[in-house]
Amino acid sequence: MFCCFGARARRSQPAPARDRSVVMASARVNNVPAAGEGGADSSMASPRSSGYFASSERSLGGAEEGERSGVVVAPLQPPAEAVVWPVEFGSLSEPGLRRKSTEDTEDTVSLRRSFCVWADGSQMHFFAVFDGHGGPEVSALCRDQMHAILAEELALAAAAYRVEHHPAEDEEAELHAWKAALTRSFTRADALGASAVPSAYVVGSTAVVALLVRGHLLVANSGDSRAVLCRAGRAIPLSQDHKLERRPDEVARVEAAGDTVFFHNGLLRVRGILGMSRALGHRFLKPGVICVPEITITTRSWEDDCLILASNGIWDAISNQEACHIARKCLEDMGKDDAQSQYLGALVGPEDNVRCVNAALVLTRLAIARSSPDDISVVVVDLKVRG
Repeated sequence: MFCCFGARARRSQPAPARDRSVVMASARVNNVPAAGEGGADSSMASPRSSGYFASSERSLGGAEEGERSGVVVAPLQPPAEAVVWPVEFGSLSEPGLRRKSTEDTEDTVSLRRSFCVWADGSQMHFFAVFDGHGGPEVSALCRDQMHAILAEELALAAAAYRVEHHPAEDEEAELHAWKAALTRSFTRADALGASAVPSAYVVGSTAVVALLVRGHLLVANSGDSRAVLCRAGRAIPLSQDHKLERRPDEVARVEAAGDTVFFHNGLLRVRGILGMSRALGHRFLKPGVICVPEITITTRSWEDDCLILASNGIWDAISNQEACHIARKCLEDMGKDDAQSQYLGALVGPEDNVRCVNAALVLTRLAIARSSPDDISVVVVDLKVRG
């Protein structure tokens, strides 16, 4: 049985990694600056790490329910001098200018340190932003269930990998297994969300999920939330928005599926309703709107500063590069015992890093000051060892 648990990761200085190009899981060009780069392009406290256990005997989502794997294999023990990459995090969610209170927000986040263990014993960390539309039902469901679904899929993948590749290690097979597990998880979460909403209702959620394992950073994205890596002060987008006005390839895909795209209220929308071509939880807008994520895989580097995941309430007001500059300065300049720590107070959860929460707060305040109307959720993951 492969277990997914809430053990705290040990912090140590990572060994240097090769600065590899980002490997794309989609045939489309996805690791390019999003449109608008260089210009302005439901509230939840950070949860404790889950105590979830994933068994390799659980059924596969995406496959027929009831099919079970009979393989139960103990995980490999990690080498004695295995590198443990640093990871600290914090988040903030705020209602947009159109909301009356935090109870009305449709954005939410999920932060799960060491939520799962891979076949070789490596800890896996999960971070996500979900931006609901039409209501908070699907985003809240994703917040509560996506990490558990992914843990199940990774446990099954780890069992299969352990049988097929032990004792040798196969990095390409690992990457393929992780990508497949992410895709299946999005499919299962999509079906779960769709079943919770009446078929005639247009309710769904974006999903941007980051999975950190050893020296790899995987990002799966469906919708217009975004993941941006700050490396040596430079912004590297790890996802590309699925806004139709920026994605002619997605417009072509929707039309090829037999659906329609046309303008409504000045925006290009699927059936004149939804301005995104990918999201979770939609039954009414299929086959045009799909849940299949675009996935990037990045090799971590000594030069990595931080990772920012955020809903479009941030990215509609702040460019990738500006967000990275702000987050990096907050992480570098703020001491752990700084007076700001006391000011942040209740915003810092039991698993949160105060520097990361402060960076999320500064980004949120800037977006609000620039009149961003949408709900805002920000996750900042610190990728450096700091004193």
